[in-house]
Amino acid sequence: MKKKKRGALYYLKRDMFLYLLLLPVILYYFVFKYLPMGGIVMAFQDFNIFKGIFHSEFVGLDVFRKILKSQQFWNSVRNTLILNLSTLAVSFPLTIILALVLNEIRAVRFKKISQSLLYLPHFISWVVVAGIAQNLFNMTNGTVNGIIKSLGLDAVPFLSENGWWIFTYILCNVWKEIGWGTIIYLAALTGVDESLYEAAYLDGATKFQRIIYVTVPMIKSVAVTMLILDVSKMMSIGLDAPLLLGNTKVMAISEVISTYVYRLGIEKACYDQATAIGLFQSVVNIVILFMVDRIAKMIGEEGIL
Repeated sequence: MKKKKRGALYYLKRDMFLYLLLLPVILYYFVFKYLPMGGIVMAFQDFNIFKGIFHSEFVGLDVFRKILKSQQFWNSVRNTLILNLSTLAVSFPLTIILALVLNEIRAVRFKKISQSLLYLPHFISWVVVAGIAQNLFNMTNGTVNGIIKSLGLDAVPFLSENGWWIFTYILCNVWKEIGWGTIIYLAALTGVDESLYEAAYLDGATKFQRIIYVTVPMIKSVAVTMLILDVSKMMSIGLDAPLLLGNTKVMAISEVISTYVYRLGIEKACYDQATAIGLFQSVVNIVILFMVDRIAKMIGEEGIL
């Protein structure tokens, strides 16, 4: 006997309480993610805050032409790419290595304590992290420079010289996020079949060889997916870290897109230009996402699209 097809209303009524639990999430994304998209029109207007988006003059692509001619904009793009690529080059392999090390720990209590300590920095505000960095790396009275001076060496300008500032920025980012980044890899490692390790052990493989030839291939697809997602955000960078760690001495490298937009939109009230830059970021990130996903498929990986 053919089974009767049930309509959407039946499932809506049956799972009503589950959908009610989902409602706050839907409202959040609708109010804070979708409704603000209407403001994108400012990128194509000579926006006047008193006239609003409905009465400001439409100027087409003039705003984009203006920002693309700005040397300061291109400097912020360069700095954003430098900081993002440098951080990714350090944090991506270290996150995988740390996950592999944690996976090999057999003392359950020690493993849990280690994970908790590694996850903790993720929940610390960048304001606090910047304060810690100032206390550690300040050139005159910082703890690290105090130790360096006690050894008879010259103080290192961690926060006032471009190259050292990049080093400090990467160090703070890695310390804050590396533990949190291991969660997905540890979850993937729980799905590795134990019989593969047993077979490798019987074949005479050492612990290191089991990691290289069994563990790593098992999480390769996860690593590729995470790499695609990370690379697709190359044009985006958080405001907190560059703004709080930066200063006038390193403005040439610390002025990134997010801080540039902050100064345009908040300090100078150039909302049309700030919106245009935000739209430019999103479009470039989407293009990068499709390109990287395509490259991943060309080398035999599944990709994410």
